[in-house]
Amino acid sequence: MRVFITGASGYVGRAIAGAFVHAGHEVTGLHHSPGSVERVRRTGAHPVQADIADPSEWLEAARDHHVLVHAALDYGSPVETDLVAVDSLRQIVQDSVENRQLIYTSGCWVLGDTGEEPVDETASVERPAEVVAWRPSHEEQVLGAADETLVTTVVRPGMVYGDRGGLVVRFFDTAEEEGSARYVGDGENRWSLVHRDDLGRLYVKIAEHRAGGVFHGVDGKPVKVRDAARAASHAAGARGAVESLPIEEAREELGPVADAMTLDQALVTSRASDVGWMPTHRSFVESAATAYEEWKAGGSG
Repeated sequence: MRVFITGASGYVGRAIAGAFVHAGHEVTGLHHSPGSVERVRRTGAHPVQADIADPSEWLEAARDHHVLVHAALDYGSPVETDLVAVDSLRQIVQDSVENRQLIYTSGCWVLGDTGEEPVDETASVERPAEVVAWRPSHEEQVLGAADETLVTTVVRPGMVYGDRGGLVVRFFDTAEEEGSARYVGDGENRWSLVHRDDLGRLYVKIAEHRAGGVFHGVDGKPVKVRDAARAASHAAGARGAVESLPIEEAREELGPVADAMTLDQALVTSRASDVGWMPTHRSFVESAATAYEEWKAGGSG
């Protein structure tokens, strides 16, 4: 397959690109800055530099592909840029006479607090976290574009770890720098996590099976945040020392992301096995030592 990926130089985008290349597919990766071209090349993808907010710069490059994966996020103008990208990608696939697939990267925070029992892909998105309150409508637009020749898919990754990106590595940062792994709030809330390599493979499986609808990209083993922080602390040599960061202080640093980090989320996937996907990495608590070694190595992936 020929695969076009937006945000291919990003933390998740690189994992997706690398997974498709590893599976033998031809990948074009959209990136924004000249400095990120090598990050895309190292995945094995062909880099294309353009501004995601200006589709005229990249529409032609995206047309000749079987699968379009949207994994870009403009932190400066996330809502407007995402809508422009979704509209443009949707137009490309709808104008094509070939069978195409559009895969949209959402996230677990659209589900808000999930309650005591784990929830799967049928869960409501009526109470998303404030920072991603706009995402459910974008998911709906993507899913609503499906027809006889167009497959549309939404992937909701959990909290992604592995290598040096994402929010989970804050545990390692603070354990090394301050002697204890810091978490936001009381740490009694649960996170649903996934290793970035496993997440990348999920996208490949979805594309190879032309599977539409919603998929949760999680390892299926929710863990209390305090327990995750403690495991990271042990891995980093801080002897399990952890510390709570009051939500007020976290908001000063992270804004509304701080509140999202206190969500209680227990996610599972009831659909991933349909495409032959199972995570190879164990739960974060079990995998913290390996994740720490990846973080220390600062891999190029």
